[in-house]
This record gives sequence, C-alpha cells and structure tokens, in this order.
Amino acid sequence: MRFSRIATIVLCLSFCFKANAQIAEKHYTFKRITTEEGLSNNVVFDIHQDKGGYIWIATNNGLNRYDGYEVVSYFHSPKDSTSISSNVVRSIIEDQQEQLWIGTKNGLDRFDRTKQCFEKLINQDDFSISNKEVMSMHLGASGKLWMNASNNIVVFDPKTYEADPVYNSKNMLGVTLANQVVWASNDKGGIISYDISTKKLIRRENASGNSAVHFGNHTGSLWIPADFQPDLETNTFRRLPELPNKIKPRHLLELDTQRSWIGTNNGLFEYDSEKKSLSKIHLGKSTLTNQIRSIYKDKAGGVWVGTLGGVFHYDPYRKVFKHKDIIEESDDIIMGLHVNKGGVYANALGRGVFFKPNGSSEFKEIILPESLPRQGLFIWDMATVPESSFPLWMATNNGLICLDPKSSSFEEILIPLVENDENVSFSLLDTNEDFLWAATHRAIHKVNKKTRTLLGSFSLGEDINYPGIQKIIALDNYIFIATESEGLFKFHIPSQNISKLYLKSNKQEFASAIWDLYVSTNTLWIGANDGLYKLSTKDMLIEPVLEDNKVVFSIAEDESGTLWMGTDKGIKSFNPDNQKTKFYTTIDGLKNTEFNRKSVIKDDSNNLWFGGVNGITAFDPELIKKDNPNIPELHITAFRVATSDSTFSIPNVKSSIVLPWKHNTIELEYVGLNYTNPLQNKYRYIMEGHDPNWVEVDKPNTARYVKLPVGTYNFKVSAANSDNIWNTEGGSIEIRIKPPIWRTKTAYLLYVLSFLGLIWLFRRLKSYRNRIIEVEQEKEVIAKKVEKEFIVLNNKTKVYLKDLKYIRAAGNYLEFHSAEKVILDRNKLKLLEELLPPNFIRTHRSYIVNKNYIISANSASVFIKPDIETPLSRSFKGSLK
Repeated sequence: MRFSRIATIVLCLSFCFKANAQIAEKHYTFKRITTEEGLSNNVVFDIHQDKGGYIWIATNNGLNRYDGYEVVSYFHSPKDSTSISSNVVRSIIEDQQEQLWIGTKNGLDRFDRTKQCFEKLINQDDFSISNKEVMSMHLGASGKLWMNASNNIVVFDPKTYEADPVYNSKNMLGVTLANQVVWASNDKGGIISYDISTKKLIRRENASGNSAVHFGNHTGSLWIPADFQPDLETNTFRRLPELPNKIKPRHLLELDTQRSWIGTNNGLFEYDSEKKSLSKIHLGKSTLTNQIRSIYKDKAGGVWVGTLGGVFHYDPYRKVFKHKDIIEESDDIIMGLHVNKGGVYANALGRGVFFKPNGSSEFKEIILPESLPRQGLFIWDMATVPESSFPLWMATNNGLICLDPKSSSFEEILIPLVENDENVSFSLLDTNEDFLWAATHRAIHKVNKKTRTLLGSFSLGEDINYPGIQKIIALDNYIFIATESEGLFKFHIPSQNISKLYLKSNKQEFASAIWDLYVSTNTLWIGANDGLYKLSTKDMLIEPVLEDNKVVFSIAEDESGTLWMGTDKGIKSFNPDNQKTKFYTTIDGLKNTEFNRKSVIKDDSNNLWFGGVNGITAFDPELIKKDNPNIPELHITAFRVATSDSTFSIPNVKSSIVLPWKHNTIELEYVGLNYTNPLQNKYRYIMEGHDPNWVEVDKPNTARYVKLPVGTYNFKVSAANSDNIWNTEGGSIEIRIKPPIWRTKTAYLLYVLSFLGLIWLFRRLKSYRNRIIEVEQEKEVIAKKVEKEFIVLNNKTKVYLKDLKYIRAAGNYLEFHSAEKVILDRNKLKLLEELLPPNFIRTHRSYIVNKNYIISANSASVFIKPDIETPLSRSFKGSLK
C-alpha cells in the first residue's frame, strides 16, 4: 500500500514535469552538496549564514556547518544533555546579539559557539516551546523571534527566554514578517495577519489555493497567492504568478527588485515581475531535487536551495565553463572547429564530422559519402566556401576534400606535390578573393573556389628538412606560415618570395614548434610549444610574451581585446593592455585537461568554443573575466598546545594569549570563508618575530610552531579569493610566551644585585686580606724589635734594653737612664723611637719610658721604680692604655 502511494506521487510529479516542458528552461550552474560531500542528510529544511560567514544547514538528520571545504555535523545524543534536542532540524536564525537559535522537532535550542554545545529552553508554566516542532523563524525589528511552532504563531524574546502564543491554526504553511505585520497561511487557503504594534488579528478564509505568503527583502512587498481576493492590492503587496498545472508556490526569494525564485514541490521557477515572464530552473531530472524546502541568499549574493536531494548553490561570480559532448557519454577528441551562419561544425577525431545548427543544443553527424575513404581519415581544418558547389572544404591527411553536406557528394582536389612534399593538409585560408589558400606539408597553394582548380603552388624550399605546415594566415601583403619544426615563414604576396623570420633578441631563427597564428590589428600572435610570442609588421621580428612552458595550441580574441588560449594544461587568458594573465584548469570547472590545435571558434553570441581531448568547452569570456569582489572572511578556528605527552585546545582565543614557557609548541587552524570556487582560495601566514617571510599555501592548513623561544609574537593570516583579491585585514593573534621564573625581570634584578654584592664582598675580602698582611708585617717589625737585647748609640756605647728605665731629651743630647748609670749620646728622640720595642712609650715630648718600670701615673706624672717621677703630657696619655 505504501509502495503504491509512492508510485502514484512519482507518476504525478513526472506528469507535472512533462507538462512544464512548454516553459522555457533556465540553466544556471549549481554546485551540489550532498552526503557524498559530508552532509549529514540530503533532506534540507533550512539554510542560514551567520555573521561570521559560516553556512548552517538544517536537515532531517542533524545540523550541519559548512565552510566551503568540509561539513561539521551536530547530532542528538540521549546521554548528552548539551546535545541538540532532536536530529530533525527545521529552522535556523541568528538574533541581534549574534546568538544562533535552532528550531528542531523537539523545541528551540540556543547554540553556544564557545563551548560548542546546545542549551535547551526551560519549560514555562503558561506556554512552553521546549517540546514543540519549530518549523520556521523570523527576526522582528525589536529583536524578538516570530515562529511557527506546532501550528502556533509564537513570539519569543531571546533576552528573557519568554515565549507567548499569538494564534493557532491547523495545517499552517508558514509564517513571515512584512512591515511589522505577521502573516501566516494554511493549506486550506486561509490567511491571517497580526499587527505587532496594535495586536490586531484579522482572519481571511476566502483564498482558494494553499500557497504560502512571502516577504520580499528587495521590494519590501508581501507576496500573496494569485487567486487571493480580499482588498490587499496596495503598493506593499504583490501577487504570486500562476504556475503551470496549478503548482503551488511554497517558498520565494527576491534576487533583486525584478527577479524572484519560487520553490515548489515540483521544481524551481524564476519569475520576472517586469516582463511577467516565468521560466523553470533546471536542477536535474531527479524527483527529490525538484522538491524545494528552502531558498536562501547569502551576503555575497549566492543563492542556496534546499531540496529533498541535497543543497544546490548558485554563485553569480563562479566561472562557468559549459561542457559539450559530440557523442553523449563519450570522450570525444575534437580536432577541428568551424562556425558559419548556419551553425557549428566539429570534427571528432576518428569518428567523423558533426554539425550543430543555430538554435539547437545537439550535434548531428554529417553522413559522409561511402566512397570517401574513412579508414584513417583525419580532418584537421574546415572552411565554408559559398561560391563552390561543394561548400564545405576540409583539410585532411589525404589532402583537400570538398563536400556538399546536403547531397553527401564530394570532390577531392588533387594538388601536384612539389619535391619531398606530402599530401597532408592542416590549414585553409580564405582571404575573401576568388581563390582559397590551402597548405600541404611544405607548400601553400592557391585553389579557385568555383572551379576547384589549382592556380599556383609556393614551396618553402627543398633544403627545409621537415617543416610540417600547421597554420597559414594573412596580414597586410603577407601570408605567414607556421611550421612544426622549422619556425615561422613569411610569404610576400606581390613578389611571391618566401623567407624565414627571426627572434628580436639575438636575430637567430625561431626554432620552436608553432601550432596556431592569430592576427589582431598589426600584431601577429604566435602559439608555440613554450608559450605565446608576437610579431610586429614594423620590424618583422619575433619576441616572447609568455614563456611559461605551456603549449599554446589555439588562440582567439574576445570583444575587449583579451586573448584566450587553449593549452596542454588548461585555458589561459592574456590582456595585452595591462599584461595580466590568468590560468583556468579543472579546478575552475573545466572537464578538458588538454586542448587541441585548429579547435577554437567564436560564435554569434561572442561565446568562445575550445575543442580538446574530452569534448568542447564553451563559455562567455566576459563572465569568466568578471572578478569576484567578495573577499574571504578569515577565522582562526582552533588554537592548540602540544606538550610532550598530549595536545589540548584553548577555546575562544580572540586577539591575544599568554602561555607559560613549557607550552611553547602550538598549532593554529584557520579558514577563509568564500563560497565562489573555495578550492581556489589562497592563503598566507606569518609569525612576526619568528618567521622571516610569509608562508604561502593553497588551502586552509595548520600552522605549527615547535618550541617558540620566550617572547612576544604576532600571528597573522590572510586569504585571497579565486580571483586573487586578498583580505588585507586578515586575522591575527598576539602570542606571548612567558619566561620561567629564573628568567623573569625580578630574577634578573636579583642576579644583578647578587653580582654587585659579590663584587662588594670580594673587595671587602681583598681589603681585609691586605689589612691582615699589613698587620702581619707590623707584627713582624714589632717582633724584630722585641727580639732586640740592646741598641748601639751614636757614640758606640751599647745600652741593654732590659736595664733602661727611661730616656730624656736634653737639647741635642739624649740621656739614657738605667739603674746603674746615665749615658749621654748626641741623637734625636724621634729617630730613636722607631728603633725601640713596643714596651717603650712616649709620655712627653722629652721622655720615653719603659713600661716595665712604671709603678703608677696620674694626670701630670708617671712614676718609675724606685721613686722617680717623670712628666706626662695630655697628648701622650693614650699611650699608657
């Protein structure tokens, strides 16, 4: 029974898609994000970009955060009270305080970015939204959230966490805000409005459809169903267009004041309100991808479409290269493209010639005559010759063949070969005369267009080894001849003289293989094996323009004068005015990895077509050249510290951090949020104070620094978008590695003080040591004096010291008094004092007394045994101590 219902739904949807075939389709280039890219579930209910630039995706099984590179998913866990309330996530919104609110099947959650966890709302006595399914949310001017919670219109205040019901309606389709009025609709055609300021509620039940109402951010208008009849037709209302087969609009997004995208259960539509035109946007053939659940426009102008089959992202700045297969699901090697008023011709190498008429998207094979040799036939170049009864001329490896595609008749033009020539033709040249130029291996030939007869042949010369003419082109009075192995030749038409051309730098022959020539004004552009060259007709000398070792197989010019080249590694553009070049590869959306010679055209719409080893690449050069102005938003997403036995993260690092000296091995993760070809974003970072130069990388990376020395550093990171436009501000964190305690300022002060103290102590010790030496020397002198038993006077008399009591100065003589006698000697008391031992002391300027004989003393006299009194001066009293 269930299978039968599903089959019926699929059949109905298939019928609707077939019925929509009469509506013009619009083909936008979308990037699809599904479970293969990491999405937790392909059923997408809502999409929101937070103020930091991250894209949040609500799915039927988990909440997802997307940064352009990878998806981070959040799931409910019964064992974790901080996990999300339910895996069925319905809606996402961010309030004025940059708090992220998540509407789930089991209520409303607040996501804490710092702790990476979810906070559930506390049940309220009067009304609780903790167990209600929050289907949609809108932010009011006052900062309150208006939501559809289990068919209740609810207003929620993020500051107080108070939730109040305003209205209840069964089968509610959605809630929206328009000019301070809350609007809601149900699947029975009813519409209600609630004026926030007056709290007036109006019910309208006479709409016949079941379309949701929507608010347009660009026009400031409320979009209402086309069949809604009440008098709401004012300047603030617009009517939704009638969709085919009575398909009901479910979601609407205004791209601008004129264009809107409308999401339904039967596909995505674009409505032009000025032209009143409706077209269907191609999202593929899958039933699931055509069931739209949300449409969201990000800050950069990109549009995100949530479906039952994943997310589709359209970016107006994404480089769009369209791929065309000649034969569906086949790797066609295109070697030869030609365009005329009727359409495009393409040669699928070894498979035949195909034609796509103007207005058609498919190539059809041109049935070649059976008599035409097919085995080993390769067609290198084509030309339209209306003057001929065989209007399609083809240069092949079997010579020149003229074909009438209508009658499938053909004619081979036999060209008499010059010596050592080969019947292989790579190039045709129409100079708008009555003849056509055709090239063989080593000569060029004039062939009459009407009669298809040979008018003349001009050889490069018999001494040329293996020229292999690849391309001929006319400029002024010359035909320039590109060869595979002999460089470039010029053929002067009036004189019929052929000569080689040389390099400007050294006047030597140009020896590189040449695959294509293109003329712009008076310049001949040369596609060679090692890059792009040019030749000016003024000096007829060749000079390099882009020597980048990329083989230039084909050259074309757009309307603004920019050159486009098919190379062996992608498509290259070059602006001759500002000398800027860009290179596009598979990362830009190219399916071709290598392009071929003779395989470039420009159609009537100025689109360029390049043939390669995997079909045709077509594009509008103006759209490719359009620079993406949106620079990546830089985030330093993680800060980790690595120790000898573990690694731990430091959350919520904003502008600066201080780390102890042991935690000096760190890792920093960063990302630049830009969703236009994010894989082409470029990055560079530097640790100022440590790195000598910027470190450049091609993708978000982990900057790791091992054992940073003690000091202060500034980590800076910047990113550029796919068009090399850099975020000049970038992100930065100041990092300070604190020294250990023995390397602090206080420690160094103590070291200085200790050093000064040691110096002081050393000097004190040295002074003490010197004093000790002096004392020892004095002792030695005294000891020597003590050892004396006698002294010899000037008169040669020997006086024994133990018997000498005192010495008295009497004029020029000294009296030496002993117990037995008095001896006179012509001498001075001061000189004698230095010769006496320490027991002889000075008591008066005229007396020296032997302390061993002193009995007593008073303030004026010293008494000596037995009864001798000698005078005592005040200045010598200290000697008695």
